[in-house]
Amino acid sequence: MEELYVVEVDYPEARKLADVHSILQELKSVMETCMRLRELLKEDPKDWLLMESLWTAALLRYSRCFASGKRHGLSEDIYKDLPGDAVGVHQLYENLRNKHIANSVNPFEQVKVGLILSPEKSQEKKVMEVSPFLMKLVATTDDDVRQLGALVKVFVKELMKNGEQYGEEVLRIGRSLPIDELYSLPRLRTVAPEPNDAGEAR
Repeated sequence: MEELYVVEVDYPEARKLADVHSILQELKSVMETCMRLRELLKEDPKDWLLMESLWTAALLRYSRCFASGKRHGLSEDIYKDLPGDAVGVHQLYENLRNKHIANSVNPFEQVKVGLILSPEKSQEKKVMEVSPFLMKLVATTDDDVRQLGALVKVFVKELMKNGEQYGEEVLRIGRSLPIDELYSLPRLRTVAPEPNDAGEAR
C-alpha cells in the first residue's frame, strides 16, 4: 500500500482547525478525568493522593482552554444561552483553579500551629508539644465533579461543529491552490520536544 503524501498547511483556517483540535483534546481529557474522579469518590477507603491529583489536573486543563496566547482560547459566552447560572458555575471552577491550585496561600489550604498543653486539671500545667494542623481541599463533591464534566460536554459539542466547519473550509482552500505548489510544501511531521526545550519560547 502506497504511503499517503501529507503536507503541512499554515493558512488562518488551518490554524483555527488546529486550535479546535488542541482544545478538544484538553476537554476530552477533563471529561475522562472527571469520570475517573467520580469513581474514586465512591470507593472506600479513598485514595486521597490520586483524588487530589485528578482534581488538580481537571481544573488546570479546563482553565487552559480559556487562556489565549499561541492558540485562540475559548470564550465563556457559550454558557450564556444555557439554563441556570452556567456562567457562574464556570467562574467557580476558574476561581478554584486561580485560588486553590495556582496560589500557594489560599483559603482552601490552611496550616495553623498549636501548642499541646497538659490537661487543664493536671497537677503541673505545662506546654507538652508543638503541633502543626493542616486543612486542605483534596477534591470537591461528586456533584461538583459531575457539573464540571457537564460544562465540558457543552464545549465539546460546540467545538465538534466548529471543527467540521473549519475542516470544510481548509479543504476548500486547499483544493483551490495549485497542486504543484502543494507538493512543494514540507511534509507534515511532529517532533516531540526534549525536556530541556521547556524553557524555549514557542
